[in-house]
Amino acid sequence: MSTQNDPAVKVKTSDVSSSYWMVNLVCLWFSQILVMAGFSALIPFIPLFITQQLGISDKGQVATAVSLFSFFGSLAYAIFCPIWGKLSDRFGVKPMLLRGTFVTCFIFPLMGYVKNISDSISGIFPFVSAVGLLIFFRFLSAACAGTTAASQVMIVRTAPDDKQGFALGSLTTSTWGGAMLGNVVGGLIIDKYGFLASFWFCGILYLLAGIAILFTRDNPVRLKPAVKRIKTHGVQNFLPSFTNAVWTMMALFLLMGLVRSLEAPYIALKVKELAGESKAAYWTGIVSAFACVASVVSGVVSGWLSDHYSPRKILIPALSVSAVALILQGMADNLVLFALSRSLLYIAAGGFHPVLQKVLSLVTPKRKRGAVFGFSSCMNSSGVMLAALLGGYIYMCTTINGVFYITAVAQLLSLPVLIVFTNIAMRRPKFRRKKARL
Repeated sequence: MSTQNDPAVKVKTSDVSSSYWMVNLVCLWFSQILVMAGFSALIPFIPLFITQQLGISDKGQVATAVSLFSFFGSLAYAIFCPIWGKLSDRFGVKPMLLRGTFVTCFIFPLMGYVKNISDSISGIFPFVSAVGLLIFFRFLSAACAGTTAASQVMIVRTAPDDKQGFALGSLTTSTWGGAMLGNVVGGLIIDKYGFLASFWFCGILYLLAGIAILFTRDNPVRLKPAVKRIKTHGVQNFLPSFTNAVWTMMALFLLMGLVRSLEAPYIALKVKELAGESKAAYWTGIVSAFACVASVVSGVVSGWLSDHYSPRKILIPALSVSAVALILQGMADNLVLFALSRSLLYIAAGGFHPVLQKVLSLVTPKRKRGAVFGFSSCMNSSGVMLAALLGGYIYMCTTINGVFYITAVAQLLSLPVLIVFTNIAMRRPKFRRKKARL
């Protein structure tokens, strides 16, 4: 439905040339490769940084530190992504992308100096630990970032409706391609030059990603209320006015964030068990890189499939294979089996988000996609946040292998929920004219 026919708003647009969406896609693809390369050269190795550089060896303390690091990063995303999403609807996506890259490029290098900073201020603030500072800087970096969601918003705002599955799938390849590059280079840098060099490498790549954003062209949508809004009270003041279809999809993003992230923070610790501590960073990068290659292919194929087939026909085999791959990872007693099963997982799971994003785009009018995609990132981050706490508890109560087995069970249990909720969302309308709601 055209936004010009919606009586709730008067829309003023600055249209991007119909061909310029491809230029945007190329620039955003390149920018996201750099962002994810920097991110993946650092974040997967944080458990090793905590054990090797910050001097924490107790299993319970390691699990707590890793869980809190992941939890507060996801908490920052959950809090700030909706804010950046609403601001992108008002001021455009490009300023949000520039903020996320140029500000974050200064924060990540600071993480490498947390022990020095902690030691220097211990006389004034004895309660501030190196791990606490690391978690604090992670919260700041996540609060200022959000470039993946903003890139998706620019794509769905400027790309034709019949090309959005392809565009989102292609953008997903940059995410996994950058992660692959970052995993390999990060592991090599840490192995040869130490952790501090990897923190600086991350910051430099974020800076270059911001430069790439300068060449994009936004299509901002300005909204002006045509009628006086009715004041609401209670919980309605704190929740966005989405349709039931959109809220249904938000529940699925929360679920996927939970079941897809339980085992993720503990990959380095599994590799450490298989390869030993001295080469743990190197082999973590190699194993993760193989998985990311699989996701590059999966993202494109799943994006194309989402333009031609129903979500049910994609999600059922994807989740089933994903669960089998997780079980194999738990059973793995050597790096080869672990790397192969990890790659199989990402072949299957790499298309989850393109499929859900395509459905979300279909049930959302263009004028509100910034806010909706920002809030979907919030819900996904909330799921990751819950997974961080639950995964840490599982690791403390069982073993590293138990984390993989329980994640497999969780994904199988989520399958019927995903199918039913996706079908419900696609049967419901975009608009509610009487209340002028999204």
